[in-house]
Amino acid sequence: MKHAKQPYTGTVSKLCLDILKQPHTLIAGATGSGKSVLINSLIYTALFDSPNKTQFILIDPKRVELIDYKLLPHTIAYSSEPSDISRTITKAVKLMDSRYADMQKRHIKHYDGSDIYIIVDEFADLMTTQKRETLPTLCRIAQLGRAAGIHLILATQRPTRDIINGQIKVNIDSRVALRCPTKQDSRNIINTGGAELLPRYGSGYYLTPDTMTPVLVDIPMTNPTEINCIISHWTRKTHRF
Repeated sequence: MKHAKQPYTGTVSKLCLDILKQPHTLIAGATGSGKSVLINSLIYTALFDSPNKTQFILIDPKRVELIDYKLLPHTIAYSSEPSDISRTITKAVKLMDSRYADMQKRHIKHYDGSDIYIIVDEFADLMTTQKRETLPTLCRIAQLGRAAGIHLILATQRPTRDIINGQIKVNIDSRVALRCPTKQDSRNIINTGGAELLPRYGSGYYLTPDTMTPVLVDIPMTNPTEINCIISHWTRKTHRF
């Protein structure tokens, strides 16, 4: 912590950087397979690599996974209660529409402001309790969000066909498969088996439109001390983006 401009340490993961460059990403695997570890590393990487061009909308149905990031100046919305989640996603759509209006006015095809990452920690909860209210708006963001700099990161520990359905797979073609209970679960995520054979921690299959086939990758784990350090640094800031 010698330099005020960079009061934290750590190695920015190439995998996380690549995921953050994707329009949208689905992360899925069994309970305890490392989903939260990867999400924490993604948030850390975004804050480390481009803090002045990063904002978050955090959807936290379990109320405990993303709460530590609620007070970051980068977090423009945090929702954990069912009554608020649908409204927050609807506000994200309105924000996307306003960005498109600005792009049209300025005759540009890609928004040149901050990237906004909408992170849904447990997508299965929305699909089972608020599917009618949230799925159409999430799909609209998935279809139009890229040019507006708005990205979805959906995570679930239930990689079943009813959760990862056709609408999700069509609109989100970048996916990370962590260890799954069955071969069918693996197919639901990456269109092929293999994730059911992964070790419990540390490895996953990464599928993007560029690779077309799943690539075996190491899943990075950011030290909790480093995460706490970067949170403490930014929550002391009063500037809101």
